[in-house]
Amino acid sequence: MIGIIVAEEKELIEVKKVINNIKEKNIYEKTFYIGNIENKEVVLVKSNVGKVNSARVTQILIDNFDIKLVINVGTAGSVDDILEIGDIVVATELVQYDFDVTPFGRKLGEIENVGESIKVEDRLLSLFDNMNVKKGIIASGDKFIVNREEKDIIRNTFKALAIEMEGASIAQVCFLDKVPFLVIRSITDKLDGSSKVDFEKFLESSSKVVANILKEVLKKY
Repeated sequence: MIGIIVAEEKELIEVKKVINNIKEKNIYEKTFYIGNIENKEVVLVKSNVGKVNSARVTQILIDNFDIKLVINVGTAGSVDDILEIGDIVVATELVQYDFDVTPFGRKLGEIENVGESIKVEDRLLSLFDNMNVKKGIIASGDKFIVNREEKDIIRNTFKALAIEMEGASIAQVCFLDKVPFLVIRSITDKLDGSSKVDFEKFLESSSKVVANILKEVLKKY
């Protein structure tokens, strides 16, 4: 079974549209939507925003279903001028830009027993060959960033293409539980300082884009 995690309600709505024969199951006051996409059995859940929420839901998912792959889909902000609104970014690795124990001699983002970043398996990244996506590092943190200077720091420090608030925590749980994972994000905002306005304007359309990409990926999986 493939687990699919989203953070926002509009993302949930768009992904549900590509799932067939949906049934619901409630666990710990979370609703899990069980069905199939391209003849693959899937279970979809909304985590809500943030690293703790997404990590909690990931563990519940793995503990209660026979999960062979976790896919986090949703939206992200650009930290690189090469990205346009609506572009799809597939994470090659995930970092937590706000994890900081540098006073103890570790690098910014470095987590004990995890490392500086968490890499996605090459065999999963190959599913996106010949697809119109960009691959690169996605950085996660518990802050919605609207400031250009902060985005520049994250890009320069981590070589990141995009930022969001859940992917790296989902990746960390999957890494520790030895479950393969993918993070697929559609860009909702650029670097011009209007992040909040762009996000609200393009959330629905970007969610539709990423839901369709998810369907294409599962066709090849």
